[in-house]
Amino acid sequence: MLFDGPHLLYIFISLPLSILILFLAGKYIKAFKHKEWFLKFWALVTVFLHLLPLWVDFLSGEQPIAKDNQLFPIYFCNMSMYLLVITAFWGDKKSKSFHYLSILTCYAGTLGALISLFYPDYYLGSGNMLALPVLKSMLSHSTMMIGALYFMVGGYFKVAVKENTLVYTIGLLGFGLIGVFVNALFWLTGRPAPNAMFLQRPPIEEVPFFNFGVIALLMVGAVALTSYLISEKEKKHAPKPQESLTSAS
Repeated sequence: MLFDGPHLLYIFISLPLSILILFLAGKYIKAFKHKEWFLKFWALVTVFLHLLPLWVDFLSGEQPIAKDNQLFPIYFCNMSMYLLVITAFWGDKKSKSFHYLSILTCYAGTLGALISLFYPDYYLGSGNMLALPVLKSMLSHSTMMIGALYFMVGGYFKVAVKENTLVYTIGLLGFGLIGVFVNALFWLTGRPAPNAMFLQRPPIEEVPFFNFGVIALLMVGAVALTSYLISEKEKKHAPKPQESLTSAS
């Protein structure tokens, strides 16, 4: 059951802790190489947690069986995780390609993690927060959110409403194409349709109108609103020309 004691406890612990980690990182991590270490650490931890059940099964003597979302980007968060690893280990952090990918990764990883935090469908099927598949999923989404948000906190890109919204919209189209490819690949190999990126069925079948298109529009709206609020806040706190001249003198 969602929002029961264990679920609420995880939310009330993980969210403030994630914010605290990002706050401290933004305040104390200044050197570029240290920023890189921080970013890569959270990317690798996220992948480690995602694949953890395979290693646990193997080391405990059981036959490890990989799930489809451990091999392919079935879900939105799977693709966001891959993007986090790619951007964290991207060589030229000054390139245009990295700039656009960092924007997409930041918003996709954050939104995907928050959605999963408040609607963990894998917890609905288990009901046991301490079960390894559930706990590792909750933790991996938290670590992904820290890594994704650090692109903004660490100053890897500038928050701008038009650019951020456009980049994210184009990125969502890319997510959709990947979903089409994965669904087609499963179909061609005679495997059950995985409903990649929820292109075939909505995530909540009892709410049919809440499909991929509606979710995409809501996400784009959330990115536009968030980037607008952040950019407005930055404008208010930016020093005025007179203040800059006074402090410089």
